[in-house]
Amino acid sequence: MTKKAKIAKEIEIKRPERMKLSAEESLKRMKDFDKRKEKFIAAIRKSKD
Repeated sequence: MTKKAKIAKEIEIKRPERMKLSAEESLKRMKDFDKRKEKFIAAIRKSKD
């Protein structure tokens, strides 16, 4: 018996709309970046593989 090939569906990837941040929120994120840096670098390394 032969297996029937499954029909592949196209997947459309959409990025979320860019958030509009206040100046205070931007500063807060800049200060907290050290805490998030390792996850950020790991995500970039994973995407390059």
